Amino acid sequence: CDSLRPNVSNVNFAPGQTISNSVVARVGATGDICVYASTTTHVVIDVDGYFVPNSGFVGLRPSRIVESRADEPPTADGASSGIGLFAGGSSVEVVVAGRGGAPADAGAVVLNVTVTEPSFAGFVTLFPCGTPRPNAASLNYAAGETISNSVIAKIGDGGKVCVFASSSTHVVVDITGFIRSARPGESATR
Repeated sequence: CDSLRPNVSNVNFAPGQTISNSVVARVGATGDICVYASTTTHVVIDVDGYFVPNSGFVGLRPSRIVESRADEPPTADGASSGIGLFAGGSSVEVVVAGRGGAPADAGAVVLNVTVTEPSFAGFVTLFPCGTPRPNAASLNYAAGETISNSVIAKIGDGGKVCVFASSSTHVVVDITGFIRSARPGESATR
């Protein structure tokens, strides 16, 4: 609550829909978070856990780093804006290191990934570029649905995270935090 409201979303919903998302949020200096709703709705918040100081996690002011739609405001740094539909059955490499407040040597990023206007039902998978795509989904969606999910993704080759879409869709990615890389002599949690 000690900063301006960012131009990003954590949960997208339709009238009458009950939907949830896991969110990793930076706590303000006074120990609180602010919740903004674009329309009148009931909101339930459950705290699932927290990061202790010096745990390696650093919360960021949310920042858009991918916006595939051409008719929407550009990303915070102008990169990965208006890039068009993610083609079904293919991966798009997204530079995350050094963007949105994450340092170039971050080990992983906390992202809120939104799918909108998909042609068919499908899924997206985020994974470190330079590694085989895992047989797992980061987000599942129905045709025409707008839905989001929080994802913690390890950063791969070239400071990139790969985004695989099983069917054609627009994708929006907001960075909300990062996890520091293990320093020499430290063990990294995998």
